[in-house]
Amino acid sequence: MSGPVTRLRVIQDGPATGAVNMDRDASLLAEHKPGDDPVLRLYRWEPAAVTVGYNQDFSDFDETAIRAAGYDLVRRPTGGRAILHADELTYAVIGSSPGPVFGATLHETYMKINGALLAFLADLGITADISTGESRDEARGLVCFRSAGRHEISVDGRKIIGSAQRRTSGKFLQHGSILAGPRHLELPTFLGQGRGGEANELAAATTDLGQLLGAAQTSADLDVLAARLAGAFSRVFELEILTT
Repeated sequence: MSGPVTRLRVIQDGPATGAVNMDRDASLLAEHKPGDDPVLRLYRWEPAAVTVGYNQDFSDFDETAIRAAGYDLVRRPTGGRAILHADELTYAVIGSSPGPVFGATLHETYMKINGALLAFLADLGITADISTGESRDEARGLVCFRSAGRHEISVDGRKIIGSAQRRTSGKFLQHGSILAGPRHLELPTFLGQGRGGEANELAAATTDLGQLLGAAQTSADLDVLAARLAGAFSRVFELEILTT
């Protein structure tokens, strides 16, 4: 029998394609055994990529336009709605649930991880809160950041972090996007069959670290921000960082 978890395995990857990033997250989930040290993976995307949720239909998206822009199109192993991953810091947590670190339920796991995400933002001087949910019509939308679902994080009512989770056999994968700049606003132009709507609706519903901290500083300091995010997880969960 394994002892209590005392370490957080931190993987800070360089930018990779959409397929590589999603395969890496899925592989880390498959390899994890209940009771193993939890994993925090921090990464980015090159080229930018549109990811669709596990249950979304690719036909809702204009793949020709996405490819013409030089972007990837890939399915996530988690649910939720479409995201354009461009100016952002992306995180993935792989851990055991039920368990003492992340709790026993989807809700408990989200809320415990949100504690670390809120601490990270607070360290940057940003006061954020957790959304209580969205309307039924909003939940039917195709775009993740157009509204804040339950468990997602907003600043003054504008969403800044979107997350999704998959749970299986006593373990889970939660990954999410911390918006660092405005390029996610391009996503409505890639929705098919007249579904795009107005980019200004998405702009009104979101904010990003560039707006809140200064665009030049945020762009230059994503690696520094990743290290600070790892530090917030370590502190909140009282786990020693093991860099791999």
